[in-house]
Amino acid sequence: MATSGSRNPLFSATLLASLIMVSVLVLAATGVAMLFSIAPLDDPTRFVGRQLVALVLGGVGAVWIARLPTETLRKWSPYLLGIALVLLVLVLIPGVGSKVNGARRWLRLAGLQFQPSDFAKLAAVLALAHYGAYYQRLMRSFWTGVVFPGTLLLLVCGLIFVEPDWGTAVLIGTVGVALLISAGARWYFFALPLIVAGVAVGALLVNDPVRWKRIEAYLNPEKYRTGAGYQVYMSWLALGSGGPEGKGFDQSTLKPLVSEHQTDFIFAIYGEEFGFRGSLLLLGAYLLVLVCGLGIARRAPDHFGMLLATGITLLIVLQALINIGVVTGAIPNKGIALPFVSYGGSGLMMMFWGVGLLLSVARSAAEATAAELAALGAAAEGSPA
Repeated sequence: MATSGSRNPLFSATLLASLIMVSVLVLAATGVAMLFSIAPLDDPTRFVGRQLVALVLGGVGAVWIARLPTETLRKWSPYLLGIALVLLVLVLIPGVGSKVNGARRWLRLAGLQFQPSDFAKLAAVLALAHYGAYYQRLMRSFWTGVVFPGTLLLLVCGLIFVEPDWGTAVLIGTVGVALLISAGARWYFFALPLIVAGVAVGALLVNDPVRWKRIEAYLNPEKYRTGAGYQVYMSWLALGSGGPEGKGFDQSTLKPLVSEHQTDFIFAIYGEEFGFRGSLLLLGAYLLVLVCGLGIARRAPDHFGMLLATGITLLIVLQALINIGVVTGAIPNKGIALPFVSYGGSGLMMMFWGVGLLLSVARSAAEATAAELAALGAAAEGSPA
């Protein structure tokens, strides 16, 4: 049932959903503006056109998903996860998946290119939310709360890990573990599996020259500023040159020197043009998504809705934090886009569809609250004076 706090109009699920939509639209508009600023002078719409198409498709999909009952989403979750697993396998097959920069992450269907891992993020959250709700009373058991869902999570993350896309695998794994703990699993059951996973990843890092160079560059970016640490070092210069106020829209002078400035490092150019204060506003938009998303989770009418809203919220916000952490040099380079802002069709669409899932939970919460208030009103009318 919806909590009593959800009956307060000031904190209603509908209001929280509206604030999330405003935040997301502001972020998406910022992304379009930045892509216009970044595009070459001889082709100012190079990135904007495709981004707008993805924005429209993502928005339409979000509206449609928002109108679906959460029970329908719950019934679909196993099938959506199955589709995601098939796509993740297909992308690894030579001749089927497209290989770019040494990684096989893309599929081309009907002339469209997309990353199955973007869809797998949402499918994994849906499946784990369904699992946690179905086995709600048994989640404190080691086998039910950790081993079975952990195996499923490991399968998804493993397929993405070998593409290789380590950043996305870590993101999904982190969100998945947090979701299982929210579902009732004992947190300390994850200690040993996480230690084993950490040791395994460390061993792989030591034997992977490219990624080990990134670790060395992270620890000493100035020493490797002309090599593995070039991206982060140049993003530092861009962020620092922006100062408190920024240079102004379309006034970036370092964008030709910041590689991947339209995707993973778009925040560096944003910081250069809008400064520290503008960066705080962007962070504020993600903070609002976090607060409102968790507020919707708290007001969800059932356990599935609570877990789904929690998972989607963490997915969006954690991805933003990882991206900004990489750009500022706080964490090693992960190759993860900034949600709603970075260039990328499938990533943008899936983020909007994730917002649609949040709005579906909010709508269900609002309907449950309305029904509860109607029942209370009918009871009051029927009671003797």
